[in-house]
Amino acid sequence: MPESLLSDRHFGNAISNIKPRSERQRDVAALQRTYVETGVFPQLNNTNNQILYGRRGTGKSHVLRILDLEVASRGNAASLYIDIRTIGSAHLMTDDSQPLVVRCVGVFKDILALIQSELLDIATDPDRDGSGMEEVSELADVIQARTVGVASAEFEDTTQDKVGATSKFGAKVSERPELSAESGRTAERTTGQRVRFTEVYRETVVFAEIATFLNKALTALGIEELFILIDEWTAIPPDVQPYIAEFLKRALFPSNRVVVKIASLEYRSNFTIGVERGNPTGFELGSDISANLDLDDYYVYDRNPDNVVEIFLELLFKHVEAELPAGMLHDNGVDSPVNLRVRLFTERETFVELVRAGEGVVRDFLGIFSQAFFRAQRSGRLKIDRSSVEEAARDWYETDKSTTLSPDLRKALDTIVTDVIGTRQTTMFMLAREHSDNPVIQSLFDQRLIHLISRGYSDKENPGLRYNIYSLDYGTYVDLKRTRAEPDRFEIFDEDTDDDAKDRVVPFADKRSIRRVILTPTALT
Repeated sequence: MPESLLSDRHFGNAISNIKPRSERQRDVAALQRTYVETGVFPQLNNTNNQILYGRRGTGKSHVLRILDLEVASRGNAASLYIDIRTIGSAHLMTDDSQPLVVRCVGVFKDILALIQSELLDIATDPDRDGSGMEEVSELADVIQARTVGVASAEFEDTTQDKVGATSKFGAKVSERPELSAESGRTAERTTGQRVRFTEVYRETVVFAEIATFLNKALTALGIEELFILIDEWTAIPPDVQPYIAEFLKRALFPSNRVVVKIASLEYRSNFTIGVERGNPTGFELGSDISANLDLDDYYVYDRNPDNVVEIFLELLFKHVEAELPAGMLHDNGVDSPVNLRVRLFTERETFVELVRAGEGVVRDFLGIFSQAFFRAQRSGRLKIDRSSVEEAARDWYETDKSTTLSPDLRKALDTIVTDVIGTRQTTMFMLAREHSDNPVIQSLFDQRLIHLISRGYSDKENPGLRYNIYSLDYGTYVDLKRTRAEPDRFEIFDEDTDDDAKDRVVPFADKRSIRRVILTPTALT
């Protein structure tokens, strides 16, 4: 391998082949090799029903698939990974012309059918003795059960007259030969009632039967734990989601052998329909299922810079190594993540800038890195420098993030950028927690254009109020980097003496001054 990794053809091919989406990786072993533990896996590897939040690209699918492999390696456990986008009734979910009950039951039966199919594969394993086949078949019958109903009935009274003519001609030979002829008319009347029924078959789910027969099948198969790992939950339309949650709660949660894990986007999840009195429909978060894991929390640079940089450096090393022939990096003197950084980047701060440009999203980090690598390569540079990172981040922002914005969202983002960066000269702002569910904020967050830095900050002057602290995306101010207009991020000032700075500078380290940039709801419309 030459001195400059940028000029090595094999290395360039490896960078080009890095797969930022885990579902694109067909090699299961590669998924294991590229996984970097952040601290979330030990909290997910248990028998509690849980929801794992995280924005697109943070690695939710990767974590679930690693858990899938871990569970499958246990002798008395089984695991089923379900990508909601691929289930059979996907067309029903988005077909508003279908009744809601038809859509909900169809989706849930697809999930049940996948579970039964997984159990059937286990039961028919050549290494097994065939036990459990009968119970798995009974479960299939329960899942496929349908009820017969009368959609319509027509009643018709009938009266039928039957009229006919008769004739008779005969000859009689006797002492007095005779000829005779008869003619006549017959009439017959029948009355009755005709009924026409139109029968329909309706899909039905009996929760108690599902739970009972599923437990019987698991017992017969010797399975102590069945993990159901549901990915891409928000592919289910919002109006259907709470009913699928209710079905899962009624049919699967009663079994102490079944564990359900769901990966979802927090602000696009609708797990519950609340009611004023009585039990809500769907999950009661915290009671039925815990929802305290968020992958975004593990990648926030400002909370723990050194740890986050270390995580992303290891992640980059593993992804590059996975795409190269075995041992190639080691044979050429790159035997650690730090060695890779030294060989690839002009200085440590350049890599730190790459981490900050990725804003805690693994997919964005890998995408920007790839573009920075080839940009530096085309420019004839020996290593990736800061300008290559900044230019790549700008391109990534323009091509992958901001292009999908609706006119209204673009206008709202421009307003926030003008206020926060233009007027306040910072990249951060605060929003009262009561406004965190604002559709504009949720959409910008989901599309990785703003980033949540801290939840529930309490202002000492207003202890009854709680705020969330957000940061604008790196791409919104990358053009201002290293110019006189570059916005501040960590500058600390003495607000008791520096009156000029009070209205424009928002230091993160000194949270008491962040209140100077509190975004109002009017800026979000």
